Amino acid sequence: MRYTPLLIVPLLSACSFSFMKFDNDPVVQATYATGATKSSVIAAGGKPDSEMNVPEIGGTCINYTLKKEAETMPFYVAFDKNGNRKQFGYITCIEARSKGVFSR
Repeated sequence: MRYTPLLIVPLLSACSFSFMKFDNDPVVQATYATGATKSSVIAAGGKPDSEMNVPEIGGTCINYTLKKEAETMPFYVAFDKNGNRKQFGYITCIEARSKGVFSR
């Protein structure tokens, strides 16, 4: 039992490093920017893979598949009715909805 933290920390670190390799992607950088909008994110990332309405926030959500070398990672960005960024993350819009992200 006292060795459990020693086993968990490397696993958590591996997960966080996986996301970090995509942080320099143009769509991610545009999403992180202060005052990010739907227009600015799409200008940086190009046409999204898909888009869906999100009634919970009165807006929309777009999906991208980030690629770096042989690895891919989903990335979503949700916007309110005015096109202002509300939420984003390294999952899809559907996964965000199923986790209740838009209801918070």
